[in-house]
Amino acid sequence: MATSSPEDTYSRFRLHLQGSFSSQEEKETFLRRFEAAKQLLAPGCKRNATISVLNTLLDRVLTQPENVQASNSRTSYSRNEMMLDSAGIYTGDEDASDQDLFVVERKTFKSLCSGLVQQCGCLSNPSWTIASFIKKGHVARVQFVCPHCKQSRVWASSRVLSGHYLANQKLVHAFTCAGMLPRQYMNFALFAGMGVVKHKYISSVYLNQLYQQVVTDVAEESMKAAVERVKESPHHAKSGEQHRVAQTREVACTKIVLPQVIARGLNITEVAHDYQATIKLYVRQLGMVNSYDTWHGTKNVAKQLRHICAGTVRTRDRTWFTELSDKARCTKVHLYWCMRNCGGNPVRLRAMIMNISKHFQGDHQSCSSESPCQQPGYVPKRKPLTMPAAISAYEAALRKTLIYKNADSCHLCRDTYWVESFNHQLLTYLPKRIHFHTKTFEMRMNLAVMDWNENCQRMATSHHEYTDVRRPDHHSTYNVLVKKTYRFVNNIWSMYVLRNITSQQILQDDEDDDEMVLPDDAAMYDGDYVDSEDDDYVCSEDGGDDEEEDN
Repeated sequence: MATSSPEDTYSRFRLHLQGSFSSQEEKETFLRRFEAAKQLLAPGCKRNATISVLNTLLDRVLTQPENVQASNSRTSYSRNEMMLDSAGIYTGDEDASDQDLFVVERKTFKSLCSGLVQQCGCLSNPSWTIASFIKKGHVARVQFVCPHCKQSRVWASSRVLSGHYLANQKLVHAFTCAGMLPRQYMNFALFAGMGVVKHKYISSVYLNQLYQQVVTDVAEESMKAAVERVKESPHHAKSGEQHRVAQTREVACTKIVLPQVIARGLNITEVAHDYQATIKLYVRQLGMVNSYDTWHGTKNVAKQLRHICAGTVRTRDRTWFTELSDKARCTKVHLYWCMRNCGGNPVRLRAMIMNISKHFQGDHQSCSSESPCQQPGYVPKRKPLTMPAAISAYEAALRKTLIYKNADSCHLCRDTYWVESFNHQLLTYLPKRIHFHTKTFEMRMNLAVMDWNENCQRMATSHHEYTDVRRPDHHSTYNVLVKKTYRFVNNIWSMYVLRNITSQQILQDDEDDDEMVLPDDAAMYDGDYVDSEDDDYVCSEDGGDDEEEDN
């Protein structure tokens, strides 16, 4: 405190407030804010303006202490309530149909929040107002303007990678790995009002941004890992064991794929496929064992026996026989059992097929000791065969079955379950009704391969038995598998980003580009901010031209 001169008519005191600042800039900022506060709380007061500001603040705090305490105890509640009242609850306002959605990165959202709480250099309050809102695909570009000094800044909800917005590229990657067609993605994004990128942009990401090449490289690594797992399996490592591969149905595909699989170092000794005589000849020329799929070998058995199991009343017991009326479906089951229990011997397989007729005649000498007919008190469920004509017709039909005629290709009881399962998985990425370009076809095929290699042998968490209402006599066990994983999606994205960061060149802003970001260092993905002119063709909800799905 300091005393005044004695000639003054009233006492004057000078008050010194001590404060410390970490930098000169922080001190200057405080002084500017304090001067602005004096203009607001003590306008026109040139003398003792500082005392007036302090008295005003003290009066507000001391005259209403209960409000201050309540405000401190309910700060979080008041803020949440304010946010809900303003934007958190949908109230059915008239402008709801015009509210656009956009995608925002967490980092750019944090930069927006930190930028908005900073006052403009003119220290106005409020500091920023929205001047314009533009959508670039899924990205929002907002221009903020200070209402007093008219200074403007531009914030984008996504950073930039190789001249394109990162969020747009990420969504192209997402719908591609999900197996969606471009038109399906566009309709989804259009109906959601979240912006959309069109065929030209998608093609640019696929080709110019090296996305298709990245998918090919990651798929190659996946296939190499799968080959190594096969080589480490017991069937491949043990001497004398055979590693069997189920191939596709078409001859041309087999002649292309089989040499490629052998070139990878796998010991292929047997090929199982659908009933294709040309493939059988080609496989045997390579010195491999040929096997037919069991399902294709028995699927037409009931149809082949129909002419001797059913007919008109006039031709009963002449061309068809009542004793065979219940033998069509059960014969297929017997053929499956014969292939599974013949011990890999084609001669024994044929003998077991012909024993089916003796079994229905009541002669069980050649039946397996584990069969129900060998148990005491056995009562047959099917009509017994007693008529010589019926027996002769039934045995002739058994000899005409594909299993009997090709016993040397069915004695190992192989199936193409894994191939058929992969073909089912393939439809997610390559629907049959769509004709894709070669590059797009290869990319989607690689995605299906990676998905299959990662999830084809998942463990089962439980087993459920179910009965089909259309086949009440057929009981099956359904395995509840563990949840699928999609590590290949993250692997593709990581390699894609790494290659684009490595290959991109830091571009300079155009001289006529006066855009800034909030803050300035948060727009470029691993680099400086560059505004991409290529994003100008990214359309929003305008519909656009209808192009083919295979672009």
